[in-house]
Amino acid sequence: MKDTIAAPHGEADVVIGGREQLFHLLAEAAEVEHALMCCYLYAAFSLKRGEADGLTGEEADAVKRWRQSILSVAIDEMVHLLLVANLSIAIGGRPHFNRPNFPVSPGYFPADMVLKLTPFDAATLDHFVYLERPVGVELQDGAGFEPLVPYHREEAYHGLMPSIQDYETVGSLYEALRLNLKAASERMGDARLFIGPVTCQVGKEAVDLDGVATIEDLPSALAAIDTIIEQGEGSPADREDSHYQRFCAMRDEYHRLRALNPSFEPAWPAAENPVMRNPPEPEGKVYVDDPRAARMLDFGNACYGALLQCLVQAFGRTGLKPSEQTDAQARTLSAAIGLMHVLGKVASALARIPASPDRPGVHAGLSFTMLRGVEPFFRGLPEAVLMAERLHELADGAPALERMAPDLSGIATAIRQMAQSFEH
Repeated sequence: MKDTIAAPHGEADVVIGGREQLFHLLAEAAEVEHALMCCYLYAAFSLKRGEADGLTGEEADAVKRWRQSILSVAIDEMVHLLLVANLSIAIGGRPHFNRPNFPVSPGYFPADMVLKLTPFDAATLDHFVYLERPVGVELQDGAGFEPLVPYHREEAYHGLMPSIQDYETVGSLYEALRLNLKAASERMGDARLFIGPVTCQVGKEAVDLDGVATIEDLPSALAAIDTIIEQGEGSPADREDSHYQRFCAMRDEYHRLRALNPSFEPAWPAAENPVMRNPPEPEGKVYVDDPRAARMLDFGNACYGALLQCLVQAFGRTGLKPSEQTDAQARTLSAAIGLMHVLGKVASALARIPASPDRPGVHAGLSFTMLRGVEPFFRGLPEAVLMAERLHELADGAPALERMAPDLSGIATAIRQMAQSFEH
């Protein structure tokens, strides 16, 4: 049986359960961070690149800053995903990198969390501000992001199954995780709760990203949650570098520039929720079937899949000396970051070209399509062979894209070097 604790600000009560409840909350947190990262990247990749795309000098400078700021927020989301993975390992589990494809179906997340891929515009900015709002801040979501079906996630009986814990903000989700960690630590003690090997986590020695840290007890677990909240989700409204304040500043500048130039369009008309396969339920999706765009989308999603596999391979290593452990993790994470740079180039090129003959005026975009599973490869020879094999396949496919878009020049060489780093 589980207990509940009254939540502040009139939100749903926080359900307090056992280790299974913690695994459930961590899996949802991982999916939220993963999905947010994709949404932010999609908007950033839709932005134009300067005066050559019809922007004035002032507009081009602003758009460049917006892209850099959104990419910085997306990197923070990756840090949050890594911290959640470390938390999962710390209490004896495995990292969770799966998530639903876009658009996320009603009922999967709380009703107020509408997650779909949209290009950069006023409504998308309002939506980002809404998603990153601090706990207790009342805001209206962006136009077009209203829940299709209003609902509350609730259960008739709090028993042995993990609760589907409802919440209004991402900060509230982490507050539920914090309260469950404290309750579990008090009930069973840190020695019994934190049974996962620290050596299987990813620390700052392996990746140079601000905030990444390993977790071995309640204080370090709560510090990880504080890092996530302070960087964006649920952070105080007056924190100038929070995601919330960054998006607010971006929105204000966007409206100022639109007032000066009502025709100002900082982004290409990228598709809302592009898909690479003809959907049986086409409402709210754009099927990308222009031959050039379809080929580019296939390549981009293949790179995204390889990137996720690199992240998966960074965790769960055992039996290595500390230096060998760091080297192995650094190799996979370096490849992941390299693939993210390739992904950015491909996704930006996609946003510049038509999506389909059936959708005039609509451009393509990266769909971040998930495979059915991203389970880790066995370490050693299987990992080396499979990672190098897949990266060489991507490198072989890259020249066709380089011929389509001059901006993609060099991606084949970059991916080939990543492949060679895994070869023995």
